[in-house]
Amino acid sequence: MNIVILGAGEVGYHLADILSREEHRVAIVDPDQEKGARLLESLDVKVITGDGTSADVLTQCATSKADLFVAVTDNDHVNLLACHLARDLGAKRRILRLKDLSRLHGFRYFYKRSIGFDVVLSSEELAAEEILNTVSEQNALEVEQFAEGRIQLRRLRVTEESEVTSGPLSGVRLPAGVLIGAIWRRERFFVPGGADQIAVDDQIYLIGRPVDLDAFERMTGAPPRGRRSVIVMGGGRIGRELASKLAWREEISVRIIERDRDRAEALGADVSGGVMVLRGDATDLDLLIEERIGEANVFVATSDDDEDNMVACQLARSLGVERTIALVNKGSYRQIYDLLGIDRAISPRVLCAQRIMRFVRSSSVASIAVIGEGRAEVLELQAHFRDRKGQKVRSLGLSRGAMIGAIVREDEVVIPRSETVVEEGDHIILFSLAENLEEVAELFRRLGGKPHE
Repeated sequence: MNIVILGAGEVGYHLADILSREEHRVAIVDPDQEKGARLLESLDVKVITGDGTSADVLTQCATSKADLFVAVTDNDHVNLLACHLARDLGAKRRILRLKDLSRLHGFRYFYKRSIGFDVVLSSEELAAEEILNTVSEQNALEVEQFAEGRIQLRRLRVTEESEVTSGPLSGVRLPAGVLIGAIWRRERFFVPGGADQIAVDDQIYLIGRPVDLDAFERMTGAPPRGRRSVIVMGGGRIGRELASKLAWREEISVRIIERDRDRAEALGADVSGGVMVLRGDATDLDLLIEERIGEANVFVATSDDDEDNMVACQLARSLGVERTIALVNKGSYRQIYDLLGIDRAISPRVLCAQRIMRFVRSSSVASIAVIGEGRAEVLELQAHFRDRKGQKVRSLGLSRGAMIGAIVREDEVVIPRSETVVEEGDHIILFSLAENLEEVAELFRRLGGKPHE
């Protein structure tokens, strides 16, 4: 595969390292000559020193022949413009990294069409989601978000007999906003029909609205979560994002410790009333004792300083906090965190690189998520019918190995049933086994549909 990477920072370097070892043809673009020299010394890649927003530079690295273009610099504006240029130059797929996804809220499909990216990722948001899942002890083993979080795909392990294992799926009353996409049973991975039955130890993939997925989890006998106390060190982008998401959970109380006076005041005015903002230094033992931090269930260090994160987690642990989680900004520090006994070390950049690798290994240009170790993919397609008239889901001709998980229609999200009508211009979130991908692509070509561009 021909791959062009814009940005030789930690994400770009990590990607180039893995991709070159997998024998892909990799070209990496960065204006920094020292970074370029480091890459040439250590990796088998082509390096172009220059401005990634220059059509001339992108032409030098054969963007027109690229199977994949990945924009992962630390500058959102550079990444946006470069993706747009790469699309017009002919790159087949484009992955865009953004630090700040807020600009896309309410306009995601507009930006996707105008800029021309296939997948957008935020390393900070990925880190916040990873911490959120760890902090809230979600029963889900894996969570993917679609349609700006209004639709989720969750992977759950069934641990005991319950209502959902009581008989064939046709007789199980699922919450209205939930569909079962696949079942992973030992070595078998399949899309179930009404005659199939869920068994204990199955891993099941569910698509639906978060509130309905929560209801399904309760049906499986998942234990209720008791009230928990979380301390967040640092009110930067990740700390703020984490606190705002945790604030909506009634069973979790949140306190943020922020050193900077102006940022603390801004946080106090901005975050939900359920979040308490404390101004102070989380590496100050006296402050931690005074605020009785030792009684918290979880301590999360999200500052930009790895050393401060390490010290704060160690202090919190010594005072009795049950679990400590820390961000890793320098990849070389990950082993140190483990040696210090910090329960979870999360690197935003490594998370981003790992997620991009899943797309590199996917089979479809419309893929927006790769699951089950590549056994299935979630696609995003836009419905276009040659006669401009909609069709019912049951009339589309999808095989059993594929299913429509959700339909996004302007501001509305629909969890479809067989009689649901897919209308012209709808954005379809479709689940397909890997062996059915070509069949799905051919079906939508015949119908006149296409990956969303």
